[in-house]
Amino acid sequence: MRLKNSLFILSCFFFFQNDIISQDKEYPEFRNYDYIYREYIKSVRFYQYDSETDYPILSLQSPGHFILSFDDMEAYTKDFSYKIIHCDANWNPSEELDALDYIDGYQENRFYESQNSFSTKVPYTHYEITLPNEDVKWTKSGNYLLKVYRDNDEEDLIITRRFMIVDTQMKVVPDMRRSATPPYSSSHQEFFFSIEHSGVQIGNPREQIKTAVLQNGRWDNAILNLEPTYIKNEEIGYDMHGKLLFPGYKEFRPLDLRSFRYRTIQVERLQEYNNGFELWLFEDASRLYTSHVFTHDLNGKFLIESNDDREGKLEGEYGQVNFSLKALTPYQGEVYVLGEFNNFRPKPAYKMNYNSDCLCYQLSNTFKNGFYDYYYGIFDNSNNELNIQKIEGSSFESENDYLFLVYYKTFGGLYDQLVAVQKLNTRPK
Repeated sequence: MRLKNSLFILSCFFFFQNDIISQDKEYPEFRNYDYIYREYIKSVRFYQYDSETDYPILSLQSPGHFILSFDDMEAYTKDFSYKIIHCDANWNPSEELDALDYIDGYQENRFYESQNSFSTKVPYTHYEITLPNEDVKWTKSGNYLLKVYRDNDEEDLIITRRFMIVDTQMKVVPDMRRSATPPYSSSHQEFFFSIEHSGVQIGNPREQIKTAVLQNGRWDNAILNLEPTYIKNEEIGYDMHGKLLFPGYKEFRPLDLRSFRYRTIQVERLQEYNNGFELWLFEDASRLYTSHVFTHDLNGKFLIESNDDREGKLEGEYGQVNFSLKALTPYQGEVYVLGEFNNFRPKPAYKMNYNSDCLCYQLSNTFKNGFYDYYYGIFDNSNNELNIQKIEGSSFESENDYLFLVYYKTFGGLYDQLVAVQKLNTRPK
């Protein structure tokens, strides 16, 4: 009897202990945009199988697919799951759709395989899935949000990623001009465009049509839901001076980390240790007042590659990379290193610290073998704004990629369809 009571008390202790642990577990705040929630997750890439630097967009009728890949630096196998959610044009879940309305298969699925890094100084576990796959396919066009989480707990978020499925029914015709609005003529790129909807009846364009214009695939500074300036029989125009414009910035700063065995052009010094690599980059400086110089870049993206006779996915090395930015006095605001590798988000791990001894900002963070584009930016906590132009400068002549998206909701329809996609590159012909 005493033994049974002891076992009962012991089982109650573990039950309540587990309950307390689960209650105390810290869950990250959900974000409906591209975000990495855990610092031990690195090198997150979501791309088209046959075009690694293109946008995460597929045609509804396309046989193509996406690949999501990432590394877990804690280097032991975890139970990760993923879920696909259909969203409206503003990236809120489509409340009038049930998962069965847009998913063929299972909405929630597991990562079935993982691979450990091979003969690397810094160990990691690599995860990868292909979408669509045998477990899940989508059946509707529009915006989709991919959520990755741990231990079947949807609140224990790891990654969120946006992607789009287009069912082409209309045509976007964009063009660029030099802004006539002071003081933007030399620093900004201005656009106008029209939507041709031959054969598609639109009763109320202002309500049924929504638009999005993105620069270099970034949603954080996208221009959304513009009001049309004219409406014809089968054409809707958007020609608003001084409203549809973006800073051209300068070309992205390139960073070639495809080798840790020899110094690439941006690396001043490197050191190999038994348990890893450390690299010091040449000191950067502000480009606010420098002239525009064209360079080939990835428009903010990054690729995982190795020139050391290694296969980047599993044999790519991680190294500690030291950035420095010359600044005689501190900037007003927090300085960050930004790129697709952190989704252009001012995350604490990429915040630079000011060093009065060298009169410079410094940052040390880990990067995998690859080729990266980056900017420096200043984040103002008082107004929650990120300003890249104050350090990088801006030029009308810069080469950037722009993406024009058109969403259409039929009269009485349940969801926003993505019906037109058009790209425009500003490199002079």
